[in-house]
Order: sequence, then structure tokens, then C-alpha cells
Amino acid sequence: PVTEIEVTDFKIEKSVNIQPEKTLFLNLSQDEEELLGAMHQKTRYNMRLAGKKGVEVRRGGEKDFEDWWKIMEETGGRDKFKIHDKGHYKNMMDFKEKKEGDFKIDLYLAYYKDKIIAGNIVSFFGDTVTYVHGASSYKHRKLMAPYLLQWYSIKKAKADGYKYYDFYGIDEEKWPGITRFKKGFGGNETKYPGTYDLILNKGWYNVYKFLRKIRRKI
Repeated sequence: PVTEIEVTDFKIEKSVNIQPEKTLFLNLSQDEEELLGAMHQKTRYNMRLAGKKGVEVRRGGEKDFEDWWKIMEETGGRDKFKIHDKGHYKNMMDFKEKKEGDFKIDLYLAYYKDKIIAGNIVSFFGDTVTYVHGASSYKHRKLMAPYLLQWYSIKKAKADGYKYYDFYGIDEEKWPGITRFKKGFGGNETKYPGTYDLILNKGWYNVYKFLRKIRRKI
């Protein structure tokens, strides 16, 4: 028979975080004026500038995926962060209509003169809407489309009755620009415990750490 394992008999070691350790949450119980008032002045300015310049935001569909993917590749290369393969993002998005309350992931796109210049992947689950991935065109950076995209997502989340908007990851050292962008929208910072490994066999664990180190360098 299999007996229960006493966790105290084994070592627990801090590991590489798979998910971000810190994030920002917006409380959507506030009205729009309160949300706007809590933002950095420059953030509000950039949101309004995007609208004045003619940027429009709307929900994307399956036909828009390829155009969004090109911008995602560009963003990863420009900002020097590793992106997933194309199939990963395609599998994330289900463009079929969902019933109210179901888990879903949407693609929101910013257009300028009918051309896609930025896009966000946003998830809806439980009482929280989460900004998962974002991409934007460097050529159209002066139009400030990412700011208007975020505001659109926040207003959509509030209108649909969700309680919180999660910016999904901040790190001043690792992602200074992205973190500064997200903090401009206000919100409360939350820190999670992070990722830990429960070591059941020290020898095999050392092999696992070695292989993990190699894999992360590939």
C-alpha cells in the first residue's frame, strides 16, 4: 500500500519562478472617474492622445490572428523577451462565443486607418480579468495605442461585472519599461510566495536542475 509522505522529511528549495512573482490588481468597484484619477497623469494623456490620433479598439477574430502574430514577433525581438511558438498563442484563443461566466480568452486589437498596430490577449475567469500578453508596432509607437488598449480592456471588464483587473506581472529589474507602463494605470501591488521544489531524491533533483539549466539556455 502507498503511505502518505511527510513533507517535513524532505527539503524544500526556492526554484525558478514559472509565473511572475509580483503583479498589480485594479479594483473595478471604483467608477471610471476614480480609476482615471488613480492613474499617472502621463498615462491619461497618452490614452486620450491615441483617441485623438484616430486609434480605434475592437475585439479581434480568427481572421486577425496572422496580423497580430507578426506584431508579436516584432515585439519579442525588439524588447528582447522570449515568446512562445505560434501554435501556443493560437491554441490559447477560442474565437467562439462563450456563455456568461465561462472561462474565455479574447484578442483586443488597436487599429489605425484600418491597419492593426497593437493587440492584447486578455483572459476572463472567475471575478478577474487578466492582461496576459501584449504586442505593438514600433513604427506606430507615437500613436500610444497600448494605452488605449488597456483602458478598453479595463472598461470592458468593469462593464461585464468583473471585480478585478490583473496586469499579470511586474518586475522593476527584469522588465523596467513594461513595469513602468503597467504602474501608470494605478492599482495595488501583490507579491506571491513564488515557486518552490519539494526534493524527494537529492541525486535526481541535481540531474533535473542541470537539465533545466541547459534547457533555459537553448
